[in-house]
Amino acid sequence: MKFIFIVSLFAIVFPVLANANYYHNKQADIAKLATDPYWLTLLHKENPEARSEIIDPDFFLSGSDDSYSELVATLNALTSPVGVDENEHAQCRFIARSKWLQQQLPQLSTLLPEVQCTLFNSWSDQQQIESVSAIFASGYLGNPASFYGHILLKFNSSAEKRGLLQQQNINFGAAVPNNENPLIYILKGLTGGYNAVFSYGDFYRNTQTYGESELRDLWEYKLALTPSEVQQLLFHAWELIGRDYVYYFLKENCAFRMAELLELVVKQSLISKGQPYAMPISVFHRLAEIEHHGQPLVAEIIQHPSRQKRLVEGYKQATRNIQQAVSAVIANNYNLEISDFQSLDNADQSQVLEILFDYLAFLKISDDSIQLMQYKNKLLRARLALPSGKPKQLILDDRPPHLSTYPSLFQISWVDTAYSPALELRFRATYYDFLTANRDKALFSALSMFDMHLRLQDSSLQLYRFDLLNIENMNLSQTGLPEDGGLAWKVNFGYAPQDLRCRHCETVQLSGGLGKAWQLEHGVIYAMQDGRVHQNRQGVGLLSADSRIGTVFDFNSYWRMQLELGYRSYFDADAKSFSWYRVQQRFGNSRHWDMRMSIEQLRSTELRFAFSYYW
Repeated sequence: MKFIFIVSLFAIVFPVLANANYYHNKQADIAKLATDPYWLTLLHKENPEARSEIIDPDFFLSGSDDSYSELVATLNALTSPVGVDENEHAQCRFIARSKWLQQQLPQLSTLLPEVQCTLFNSWSDQQQIESVSAIFASGYLGNPASFYGHILLKFNSSAEKRGLLQQQNINFGAAVPNNENPLIYILKGLTGGYNAVFSYGDFYRNTQTYGESELRDLWEYKLALTPSEVQQLLFHAWELIGRDYVYYFLKENCAFRMAELLELVVKQSLISKGQPYAMPISVFHRLAEIEHHGQPLVAEIIQHPSRQKRLVEGYKQATRNIQQAVSAVIANNYNLEISDFQSLDNADQSQVLEILFDYLAFLKISDDSIQLMQYKNKLLRARLALPSGKPKQLILDDRPPHLSTYPSLFQISWVDTAYSPALELRFRATYYDFLTANRDKALFSALSMFDMHLRLQDSSLQLYRFDLLNIENMNLSQTGLPEDGGLAWKVNFGYAPQDLRCRHCETVQLSGGLGKAWQLEHGVIYAMQDGRVHQNRQGVGLLSADSRIGTVFDFNSYWRMQLELGYRSYFDADAKSFSWYRVQQRFGNSRHWDMRMSIEQLRSTELRFAFSYYW
């Protein structure tokens, strides 16, 4: 019995003495490691004196984010005995730290107790992750935080049990209460009023959220990382899941955090840290530019089309007879006995039904009624009665996101005014307008923030125009089917001149509009009714309206024109109503530059020649 007690005491005391002796001999090495860039990256600190960007106290074993204290605490935790739950041991909670410290301090591995990290092994398919993909979810105008797209990371497993939709992925987003007021949401998102975390789930969940509910295409960029780099990324991603950050809509957002995580293994900057905003598309522009180990970092690009994309492309690529049958079935309350459907052969009938399935799923987003389910069940019975066969493969030739024009703009213009020539400098933080090249031709929309014009005229420099937010969506029908498309709409908040005849008559303005747009073969035509609230300058009152018609038209890929004709009315002042027009043209289709020319008549006429640079 005495012998057993001595052995047990030795088993407890010896690791403590060994660790103490080990740390004493390695103090200089430990102090150096505490300032190593990789260690600071694992702690999410820019330098040893900086605060960590992670605000979750459970992320720090020492109780503080001091890099030296945390390193010592991590070494102590790694070599401590295993408790009741092995998954709570530091080797399982902080795998990236553990693996890196073992590389830097080879003797450390002899001091570590044996553990089985069952939770991590289950999450990582017993560490069978063979590659990593960055996923770009296209912009979604239904949520201010998603206007400019979103980034996910997908871990591709070699395990046979994991299909595409079951692959593990991680997401970064703000923890926002349900039914949060939109204005409070925007305000708190801009000022750091929310915490944000990394979360995980099957890729299926995100295809449902983004592709099916929000109708956003997902673009997968498979990265050419080495097995060691895949492991590093996987280990650190596990450490970050559930850890709290402060969320800022403009900068410390999904783009910033996902870029930060990828930079751990890419070893190159993916996003500008000094820029006051971060955009998901910028990360993909950068990924596509990078050479990694002598080859392109992006090994493969795969488009996962949204429900709407599948509907539109399935309908457009169908024969005229199939399109007529789809329209006729819908118009006749999904009656499949009509001749337009019955006259088709089995293969064409199957294609009609597949398009109708996509159409009903598209309608279900806004109308989850029992009747739609009854229609779907009716179509399913008809499909089961037909011979089995694979659906027709769609041809998708959309431009990948990284081939779009870069999002930020600097423009210099020479302007001929009624008073004297002027030089105008323009900076737009994001994103695109009606004339922007290299965008999906079917969209015809404008989305920009922080668009500032400075005008130098008669040796005087002034803020001539500033649009904090401008959104205009033509909301086109791409198939002609009922409920596809809807009203065109516009929202603008900014500071702009009342017209071109007055000088120094800029006012704060809020405007919104509704209308309708129709697709042309190479463009769009539209009619809009806008309402405006503004300051009362030059006797124009507080309320006015613009009735306008216009077109955006592509002559070819190098030349696009926008023409608008309008009539402005004032409601609470004696100012006279007047007609106006605007013609704008873009020349060039580079992702980095274009040239523009415009003429605008708004009580006075201005002619403008501009050179635009994008980055």
